[in-house]
Amino acid sequence: MVIKKSDKSLYNKDYFIERYERRWLKGYKPFFHNFWIRYLKKIKSKGKLLDIGCGEGFFLYWAEKYWEIYGVDISEYAISKAKKRLKSSNLTVYDINDGLDFYKDSYFDIITVFDVLAHLENPDFLLSEISRIIKNEGILIISTPNLSSISIGWKKENWCGFRDKTHKPLLSNEEWFHLIRKKQFNIIKCFYGGLWDSPYFKNIPVFLQHLVFKVPATILFGIVKFPQKFGENTYIVARKKFKDSS
Repeated sequence: MVIKKSDKSLYNKDYFIERYERRWLKGYKPFFHNFWIRYLKKIKSKGKLLDIGCGEGFFLYWAEKYWEIYGVDISEYAISKAKKRLKSSNLTVYDINDGLDFYKDSYFDIITVFDVLAHLENPDFLLSEISRIIKNEGILIISTPNLSSISIGWKKENWCGFRDKTHKPLLSNEEWFHLIRKKQFNIIKCFYGGLWDSPYFKNIPVFLQHLVFKVPATILFGIVKFPQKFGENTYIVARKKFKDSS
């Protein structure tokens, strides 16, 4: 199989400064991260956790209190920042388009893939690798842009799923469900993350739009069940099917 590699130069220091360090919380998303920590502690309270596309290690910062953490990212700059933030040394710079062959079969209890699959030429290949390295009944969490969002009609080419030039052609929710199930996972939860990408309208003050859209979507993440069309992202939780190896 020939996989077109990502252009590593795209994920340089400027990419992460624009994406995180110029933002108000500078990449720390306490409501988002704490929701996933609480959720995972209920269903898989110990073991090894891999964050694919870990970036500067913001999620792993919270996760390392409870799990043995691992992270992989294409960006040398991001991993250098993560190493300063985290106690763990299990951090790897690598282009995941090449696979994950440096991880053993059935090694991880939890794998998170936040906002990564949309950057890949062949997400099917990565999902195959994830299926190989995750344990029976291991938990997989994925987030990806939601093509059913009502805000696409409002923002058009400036929608969050389109304006990131490192994104590849996006898949529909149904296509993601099909790929995940094909890799021997059962989908146990799917929800949508609210309309956080304000401002949406030119003639309404930005601060007011943030109060109406961004603030509630941020604070109520995972608490309120937003309808599909009112979510910028799709979040999928899946469990690896049990296979008897005897």
